[in-house]
Amino acid sequence: MIFRAKPPSPHLELSQPHPEMKDAQGAPENQRLTALSDGVFSIVITLLVFSIKLPEVAPERAAQELPQALAKLAPDLLTLFVSFIILGIFWIGHNNIFQHILRHDRFLLWLNIAFLLSVAIIPYPTGLLIKYGEAQLAVVLYAGNLSVGGVLLDVIWWYASRNPHLMCETATPQLIQAFHRRILTGPVIYLFAIGLSFFSLLAAKLLFGAAALFYLLPTIQDLLHHRQFGVPDRFGGE
Repeated sequence: MIFRAKPPSPHLELSQPHPEMKDAQGAPENQRLTALSDGVFSIVITLLVFSIKLPEVAPERAAQELPQALAKLAPDLLTLFVSFIILGIFWIGHNNIFQHILRHDRFLLWLNIAFLLSVAIIPYPTGLLIKYGEAQLAVVLYAGNLSVGGVLLDVIWWYASRNPHLMCETATPQLIQAFHRRILTGPVIYLFAIGLSFFSLLAAKLLFGAAALFYLLPTIQDLLHHRQFGVPDRFGGE
Protein backbone atom coordinates (compact mmCIF):
# COMPACT_ATOMS: atom_id res chain seq x y z
CA MET A 1 0.00 0.00 0.00
CA ILE A 2 1.35 3.45 -0.96
CA PHE A 3 0.65 6.39 1.30
CA ARG A 4 0.56 9.79 -0.30
CA ALA A 5 0.92 12.99 1.68
CA LYS A 6 -2.19 15.13 1.67
CA PRO A 7 -1.87 18.58 0.12
CA PRO A 8 -1.83 21.39 2.64
CA SER A 9 -5.25 22.72 3.52
CA PRO A 10 -6.05 26.10 2.00
CA HIS A 11 -7.56 27.10 5.32
CA LEU A 12 -4.22 26.42 6.99
CA GLU A 13 -2.45 28.67 4.50
CA LEU A 14 -4.90 31.48 5.09
CA SER A 15 -4.42 31.21 8.83
CA GLN A 16 -0.72 32.01 8.57
CA PRO A 17 0.10 35.68 9.33
CA HIS A 18 1.12 37.84 6.42
CA PRO A 19 4.92 38.23 6.48
CA GLU A 20 4.73 42.01 6.18
CA MET A 21 2.41 42.26 9.14
CA LYS A 22 4.80 40.11 11.15
CA ASP A 23 7.61 42.49 10.26
CA ALA A 24 5.50 45.48 11.20
CA GLN A 25 5.44 44.31 14.81
CA GLY A 26 9.19 44.92 15.06
CA ALA A 27 11.63 43.93 12.36
CA PRO A 28 14.53 41.60 13.28
CA GLU A 29 16.82 43.82 11.19
CA ASN A 30 16.41 46.61 13.76
CA GLN A 31 16.88 44.60 16.93
CA ARG A 32 20.33 45.97 17.74
CA LEU A 33 19.26 49.52 16.86
CA THR A 34 16.24 49.42 19.14
CA ALA A 35 18.19 47.61 21.88
CA LEU A 36 20.82 50.38 21.92
CA SER A 37 18.11 53.03 21.92
CA ASP A 38 16.25 51.42 24.82
CA GLY A 39 19.52 51.16 26.75
CA VAL A 40 20.25 54.86 26.29
CA PHE A 41 16.75 55.81 27.42
CA SER A 42 17.08 53.60 30.50
CA ILE A 43 20.37 55.20 31.53
CA VAL A 44 19.15 58.75 30.88
CA ILE A 45 15.97 58.22 32.91
CA THR A 46 18.10 56.90 35.77
CA LEU A 47 20.51 59.85 35.59
CA LEU A 48 17.61 62.26 35.56
CA VAL A 49 16.74 61.35 39.14
CA PHE A 50 20.14 62.59 40.32
CA SER A 51 19.21 66.12 39.22
CA ILE A 52 17.37 66.49 42.53
CA LYS A 53 19.49 66.98 45.64
CA LEU A 54 18.38 66.02 49.12
CA PRO A 55 17.47 69.00 51.32
CA GLU A 56 20.16 70.04 53.77
CA VAL A 57 18.62 69.94 57.22
CA ALA A 58 20.34 69.25 60.51
CA PRO A 59 19.22 65.83 61.81
CA GLU A 60 18.24 67.21 65.20
CA ARG A 61 15.93 69.77 63.50
CA ALA A 62 14.53 67.52 60.79
CA ALA A 63 11.10 67.22 62.41
CA GLN A 64 10.62 71.00 62.31
CA GLU A 65 12.45 72.03 59.12
CA LEU A 66 12.16 69.05 56.76
CA PRO A 67 8.54 69.74 55.70
CA GLN A 68 9.42 73.32 54.72
CA ALA A 69 12.59 72.18 52.96
CA LEU A 70 10.66 69.61 50.93
CA ALA A 71 8.01 72.20 50.07
CA LYS A 72 10.74 74.41 48.61
CA LEU A 73 11.76 71.49 46.39
CA ALA A 74 8.26 71.18 44.90
CA PRO A 75 9.06 73.25 41.76
CA ASP A 76 12.22 71.21 41.21
CA LEU A 77 10.30 67.96 41.56
CA LEU A 78 7.71 69.25 39.09
CA THR A 79 10.47 70.04 36.58
CA LEU A 80 11.87 66.55 37.06
CA PHE A 81 8.43 65.04 36.56
CA VAL A 82 7.84 66.95 33.32
CA SER A 83 11.28 65.96 32.01
CA PHE A 84 10.56 62.33 32.87
CA ILE A 85 7.27 62.50 30.95
CA ILE A 86 8.98 64.13 27.97
CA LEU A 87 11.59 61.38 27.93
CA GLY A 88 8.77 58.86 27.93
CA ILE A 89 7.16 60.72 25.03
CA PHE A 90 10.40 60.56 23.05
CA TRP A 91 10.70 56.84 23.76
CA ILE A 92 7.10 56.15 22.70
CA GLY A 93 7.57 58.20 19.53
CA HIS A 94 10.77 56.34 18.71
CA ASN A 95 9.04 53.02 19.36
CA ASN A 96 6.06 53.97 17.18
CA ILE A 97 8.06 54.95 14.12
CA PHE A 98 10.18 51.81 14.33
CA GLN A 99 7.04 49.72 14.20
CA HIS A 100 6.91 50.82 10.56
CA ILE A 101 10.61 51.20 9.77
CA LEU A 102 11.64 47.62 9.01
CA ARG A 103 15.24 48.07 7.93
CA HIS A 104 18.05 50.56 8.23
CA ASP A 105 21.05 51.75 6.31
CA ARG A 106 24.21 53.52 7.43
CA PHE A 107 22.70 57.00 7.23
CA LEU A 108 19.65 56.01 9.27
CA LEU A 109 21.93 54.56 11.94
CA TRP A 110 23.76 57.88 12.25
CA LEU A 111 20.49 59.78 12.38
CA ASN A 112 19.45 57.53 15.25
CA ILE A 113 22.78 58.16 17.01
CA ALA A 114 22.24 61.92 16.67
CA PHE A 115 18.75 61.57 18.14
CA LEU A 116 20.10 59.52 21.05
CA LEU A 117 22.71 62.22 21.69
CA SER A 118 19.95 64.80 22.12
CA VAL A 119 18.21 62.39 24.51
CA ALA A 120 21.39 61.75 26.50
CA ILE A 121 21.90 65.49 27.02
CA ILE A 122 18.44 66.05 28.58
CA PRO A 123 19.58 65.59 32.24
CA TYR A 124 22.04 68.49 31.87
CA PRO A 125 19.59 71.25 30.85
CA THR A 126 17.10 69.74 33.30
CA GLY A 127 19.68 70.25 36.07
CA LEU A 128 20.29 73.81 34.89
CA LEU A 129 16.56 74.53 34.91
CA ILE A 130 16.23 73.12 38.42
CA LYS A 131 19.19 75.08 39.83
CA TYR A 132 18.89 78.28 37.80
CA GLY A 133 15.19 78.34 37.00
CA GLU A 134 15.05 82.15 37.15
CA ALA A 135 17.69 82.53 34.44
CA GLN A 136 16.38 82.82 30.89
CA LEU A 137 19.41 80.99 29.49
CA ALA A 138 18.45 77.86 31.43
CA VAL A 139 14.95 77.94 29.93
CA VAL A 140 16.32 78.53 26.43
CA LEU A 141 18.83 75.67 26.67
CA TYR A 142 16.15 73.30 27.98
CA ALA A 143 13.66 74.20 25.24
CA GLY A 144 16.37 74.17 22.57
CA ASN A 145 17.50 70.67 23.54
CA LEU A 146 13.95 69.33 23.39
CA SER A 147 13.35 71.04 20.05
CA VAL A 148 16.44 69.44 18.54
CA GLY A 149 15.38 66.02 19.81
CA GLY A 150 11.92 66.34 18.30
CA VAL A 151 13.27 67.54 14.95
CA LEU A 152 15.81 64.71 14.78
CA LEU A 153 13.09 62.16 15.50
CA ASP A 154 11.06 63.60 12.64
CA VAL A 155 14.13 63.55 10.35
CA ILE A 156 14.47 59.81 11.03
CA TRP A 157 10.83 59.33 10.04
CA TRP A 158 11.19 61.60 6.99
CA TYR A 159 14.31 59.81 5.73
CA ALA A 160 12.83 56.34 6.18
CA SER A 161 9.54 57.31 4.53
CA ARG A 162 11.45 58.71 1.53
CA ASN A 163 13.15 55.32 1.10
CA PRO A 164 10.36 52.73 0.64
CA HIS A 165 12.78 49.78 0.91
CA LEU A 166 13.19 50.68 4.60
CA MET A 167 9.47 50.88 5.32
CA CYS A 168 6.62 48.48 5.92
CA GLU A 169 3.75 48.63 3.47
CA THR A 170 1.41 49.46 6.37
CA ALA A 171 2.83 53.00 6.37
CA THR A 172 0.26 54.77 4.20
CA PRO A 173 0.68 58.41 3.09
CA GLN A 174 -1.98 59.40 5.61
CA LEU A 175 -0.09 57.74 8.44
CA ILE A 176 3.21 59.29 7.35
CA GLN A 177 1.74 62.80 7.35
CA ALA A 178 -0.06 62.22 10.65
CA PHE A 179 3.21 61.17 12.28
CA HIS A 180 4.97 64.27 10.91
CA ARG A 181 2.34 66.56 12.41
CA ARG A 182 2.36 64.70 15.71
CA ILE A 183 6.15 64.70 16.08
CA LEU A 184 6.71 68.31 15.03
CA THR A 185 4.07 69.75 17.35
CA GLY A 186 6.50 69.41 20.25
CA PRO A 187 9.38 71.37 18.66
CA VAL A 188 6.94 74.12 17.66
CA ILE A 189 5.77 74.43 21.28
CA TYR A 190 9.35 74.43 22.60
CA LEU A 191 10.46 77.11 20.13
CA PHE A 192 7.45 79.19 21.07
CA ALA A 193 8.51 78.78 24.72
CA ILE A 194 11.92 80.27 23.83
CA GLY A 195 10.24 83.33 22.36
CA LEU A 196 7.88 83.59 25.31
CA SER A 197 10.79 83.42 27.76
CA PHE A 198 11.76 86.98 26.74
CA PHE A 199 8.52 88.16 28.33
CA SER A 200 7.68 85.61 31.03
CA LEU A 201 9.78 82.73 32.32
CA LEU A 202 6.81 81.26 34.16
CA ALA A 203 4.68 81.18 31.01
CA ALA A 204 7.52 79.54 29.09
CA LYS A 205 7.84 76.85 31.75
CA LEU A 206 4.10 76.25 31.69
CA LEU A 207 4.40 75.49 27.98
CA PHE A 208 6.67 72.54 28.79
CA GLY A 209 3.87 71.06 30.86
CA ALA A 210 1.37 71.84 28.10
CA ALA A 211 3.52 69.96 25.59
CA ALA A 212 3.67 66.94 27.90
CA LEU A 213 -0.10 67.05 28.36
CA PHE A 214 -0.64 67.28 24.60
CA TYR A 215 1.25 64.04 23.99
CA LEU A 216 -0.46 62.25 26.88
CA LEU A 217 -3.91 62.80 25.38
CA PRO A 218 -5.00 60.36 22.63
CA THR A 219 -5.64 61.91 19.22
CA ILE A 220 -6.77 60.90 15.75
CA GLN A 221 -3.17 59.94 14.99
CA ASP A 222 -3.38 57.23 17.65
CA LEU A 223 -6.58 55.91 16.09
CA LEU A 224 -5.01 55.91 12.62
CA HIS A 225 -1.93 54.15 13.96
CA HIS A 226 -4.02 51.41 15.57
CA ARG A 227 -6.06 50.86 12.44
CA GLN A 228 -2.88 50.27 10.44
CA PHE A 229 -2.29 47.20 12.63
CA GLY A 230 -5.89 46.10 12.87
CA VAL A 231 -6.00 46.93 16.58
CA PRO A 232 -9.50 47.62 18.00
CA ASP A 233 -10.11 51.29 18.65
CA ARG A 234 -9.86 52.05 22.35
CA PHE A 235 -10.77 55.69 21.91
CA GLY A 236 -14.43 55.49 21.00
CA GLY A 237 -14.38 54.35 17.35
CA GLU A 238 -14.61 50.97 15.70
